[in-house]
Amino acid sequence: MAVLKILQLTDLHILPHAGDTLLGVDTEYYFAQVLNAAFAQHGAFDLLLLTGDLGQDPAPDSYQRIARHLNRYATPCLCLPGNHDDWSLMQIELNVGKSSCRKHWVFPDWQIIGLNSQKPGCPGGYLTGEELDFLDRTLATCALPALLAVHHHCLASGSPWMDSMMIENGEELLRIAEKYPQVKAITCGHLHQEMEKRHRSIQIISAPASCFQFKPGATEFELDIRPPGYRVFELYSDGRLITACYRIDAEQPELRLDLNSY
Repeated sequence: MAVLKILQLTDLHILPHAGDTLLGVDTEYYFAQVLNAAFAQHGAFDLLLLTGDLGQDPAPDSYQRIARHLNRYATPCLCLPGNHDDWSLMQIELNVGKSSCRKHWVFPDWQIIGLNSQKPGCPGGYLTGEELDFLDRTLATCALPALLAVHHHCLASGSPWMDSMMIENGEELLRIAEKYPQVKAITCGHLHQEMEKRHRSIQIISAPASCFQFKPGATEFELDIRPPGYRVFELYSDGRLITACYRIDAEQPELRLDLNSY
């Protein structure tokens, strides 16, 4: 049975200059380590899915460095914006080589739909009427099994401080998604931790960050000591979806608990 294999990476927080650190972490170093580990353990992928916060204080060079890392693997890549990203700049610098900011990918047995939940100037998320119309229209015209991807989460994670930054109108996303039985899952980033929930027949999931992690269940900003990670999807031609998260074998540096620098 044909299998479509997808690698999700999220919350890279690549800094404007190589070698810069955020909360004591060289985010670009760990992004490269996560990429290497994923391909070494799982082999080739059909698609890389980057679900936002690719840059931290984004600059052209930060996105260009991301593109260079991605292009080493010659794998198509869908890039979505998070609250830290510059969407206009992404569309210039990450529409190169195999990297792309286009939001609808159609494979023989599946479709991948990306959504922009960025609310400029705000850490939380919001889906504009245009984004919701795009989703509704796309699902209405393509009946293939669908995996939806977005940066912010649409269901509470159990971390109160993070749940203050959910998609404000996440219920609208769920209302549209549940209209279409082909929607199998919605995956997000933003949380810097794993989440696995269900809304009716739809899996609601997140991936660990490729840099530092946030402590699950925390009531306020708190870092976790777990290492960076990624999520792998196996999408089968009969509509089944199997997914799991993996962590790299790496020791993190001493983390600096400084919310202002994040």
